[in-house]
Amino acid sequence: MEASELLERARSRASDPEDPLEVLSAAIVLCGEPGGEADALLDLAVRRAREAGASWTAIGERLGYVRRSARRRFTPAFAHRHLVNRRKKREAACSFCRRPPGPRVHMVHGEGGRICDKCVALAGDIVAGLARRR
Repeated sequence: MEASELLERARSRASDPEDPLEVLSAAIVLCGEPGGEADALLDLAVRRAREAGASWTAIGERLGYVRRSARRRFTPAFAHRHLVNRRKKREAACSFCRRPPGPRVHMVHGEGGRICDKCVALAGDIVAGLARRR
């Protein structure tokens, strides 16, 4: 069953079908355990409640969440994309100097991290200096 069909079922069971928070409460009862179609139904019900002007606090109260948890759980994925991109850039950067990869930055990738060409040259100089001291 599609999420929109489930939402219509929740709307028909709500005490006030015009109140998005009542529809959300009915959707929660209809879902039972989260997972699969239930998640899609809750996502759609929360989206409709937000479009109708319901606050994250009111939505969180219906779900049994605190405001921040409800907001994090139901904010669309594109809102977190910038955090994911920042994490990917940080993970792809040199493990020593944090220099980001680029067209003129050559990286050596290993199991535990990455090292850029400048850090490789610096490490080579350090090792050569240690060898001369012996």
